[in-house]
Amino acid sequence: MKRLKTHFLISMVIIVIILSPAFSQEIKFKETKHNFGFVHEGDTVKLDYEFKNIGDKPLIISNYEVECGCTKMESVVSPIEPGQTYILKVTFDTHQKYDRQDRIIKILSNATNSPSELRFKGVVLKPKKK
Repeated sequence: MKRLKTHFLISMVIIVIILSPAFSQEIKFKETKHNFGFVHEGDTVKLDYEFKNIGDKPLIISNYEVECGCTKMESVVSPIEPGQTYILKVTFDTHQKYDRQDRIIKILSNATNSPSELRFKGVVLKPKKK
């Protein structure tokens, strides 16, 4: 009898593990890469990353990680409901940045595919002559 209970318990754990991804949050970005082209040093680059919660529970963006303080992302203050789309707004400050730039943003959330990586690149030219 004890062996039967143990097998039942193991079976239930396996079922929960298998089914849990099917009933959860998942983030799907329309595009994960942007090329901002050529800008001049001192310009602020604005980028939008559209995504959708394709899961069946609210998606919560808890934080983000970047390589330097030159990249900022607007905070997401409320959960993204299932089926809802949202646009993450990112800015890149090019002060004291020159030449080719290639940045990665890690989006931390309660999604099964977290962290998500976003990337942007481009070239920062010398400042415009006044």
